[in-house]
Amino acid sequence: MIHRGPWHRLRTLLRLGVWAGLLLAASPAAQAQGPGPIEMQVESFAAAGTGERLPFWLGANQRGTVDPTSANLGLRMGVHRPFRRAAGLRYAVGAEVLGRASQSGTVAVQQLYGRLRYGPAQLTAGRRARVVGRIDTSLSMGSVTWSQNAPPPTRISVSSNGYVPVPGLGDAVALRGYFGHGWFDDDRFTRNALLHEKSFYLRLRAPGVPVTAHAGLVHHAIWGGTNPLRGAQEVSVRQWAEVVVGSNILTRPTQTQGETNREDANHVAMYDFSLDVDLGGVTGRVYRQFYLEDLPAFWFRNVWDGLWGARLRLDAREALVHTVLWEHLRMTRQGARFDQGEARGADSYYNHFKYKGGWTYQGRTLGVPLLTPAAATPGLADALPGIGNNIVVAHHLGVAGALGAGVSYRLRGTYSRNYGAKNVCVTPDCASTGRSFDDRRDQWSVRLGVRGPLAKRYGLYGRVAAALDTGEFYDERVGLQVGLQWRGLYGAEGTSPR
Repeated sequence: MIHRGPWHRLRTLLRLGVWAGLLLAASPAAQAQGPGPIEMQVESFAAAGTGERLPFWLGANQRGTVDPTSANLGLRMGVHRPFRRAAGLRYAVGAEVLGRASQSGTVAVQQLYGRLRYGPAQLTAGRRARVVGRIDTSLSMGSVTWSQNAPPPTRISVSSNGYVPVPGLGDAVALRGYFGHGWFDDDRFTRNALLHEKSFYLRLRAPGVPVTAHAGLVHHAIWGGTNPLRGAQEVSVRQWAEVVVGSNILTRPTQTQGETNREDANHVAMYDFSLDVDLGGVTGRVYRQFYLEDLPAFWFRNVWDGLWGARLRLDAREALVHTVLWEHLRMTRQGARFDQGEARGADSYYNHFKYKGGWTYQGRTLGVPLLTPAAATPGLADALPGIGNNIVVAHHLGVAGALGAGVSYRLRGTYSRNYGAKNVCVTPDCASTGRSFDDRRDQWSVRLGVRGPLAKRYGLYGRVAAALDTGEFYDERVGLQVGLQWRGLYGAEGTSPR
């Protein structure tokens, strides 16, 4: 018997792709542009380790490509047609398919999207990967709301094309915005839930001053769907409007009140600040993400919870060390009222009293992957929904550089202190909840990856990564990942390596 869910999902994605293609093909401006350059990529990979699961950094922040529960053998193929530099209406399309043999083997459409851009505005429809926040995406442990850990769901969004200068102020003040709607799959605890997203950023750049400031507010919400304990949740224009403005945050119920059938979305948000400094040959960035889940957090009750980061980068990419990143994550207060002697608050980050699947997608955390799903938390059953470890303190170091002859490397090392989570589902049906663990478990996770050309003329590259976990949270384990990648560019002049 064929389950309707995956086929329905694929059909929806294909319809979006066909709709985008027909719309683009019918556009005179698009026809005048021609097909343009098409980027192609084919990659085979294999991963294995000494433990029951792969080391943490072999599976985390891979957009769901690698299955962390076993050895992997996979093939990924992608085709992307980026925007061209042209006047008027422009378009971009892309697709990426993954085939993987593992304990959770799959053949899946990882990306399939169409995009339109006109002036400063753009429309995106389909499944397209994105990271939210001013973090260093190449070395970071991940943004606190949306990282590179999970594959992207299906969305439709309108956004600005980067920052748009405010008229009359030149480049000194610029704004950037995003507004989107998405659909989760039917394999969650609350089936067929909906996703709301928006963000607004301000950029300040004084003429002649080598410092640029960014400030943003990011908001996501899971709503709607069919909950096995509460039935179908309201999906209406009124409910959507309440989710958009976040009105139900003002009267968020307690855990006891949450047993009613009150309509309440799972809100996840952050204040995102950064400063960029250009020192001439060296650029620096410091950033701070304040994690928010409820009204007290919006007024900085959890002021120390969130992510700090500092990065230095040389313009000389051939240097032995050209990028150094340090990050600090703290997710411990969780709404605690210190004036009343509370060490931990009533919040349970990335978990929710109604949307018990938590802030996850396809079994992977959507935010910082150090906050682990229950199924990936040692000591908890594999079938449990939600987050099993969310009281975390971590320090993270990332280093990148070049080894000569086109060979580059990236080193990531993370030290974390893990204290478990409250309100974790005890059984798969979440009829009751409890504490996962409450002792402190220290952990070290390290990954070193190297990439270089095998036949650069033909666009052939190889990569290898080794990873290690040691400590009290995970088992002692070592793993290795190898890959072979071909990248090409097809354009008006034929095919050539990228």
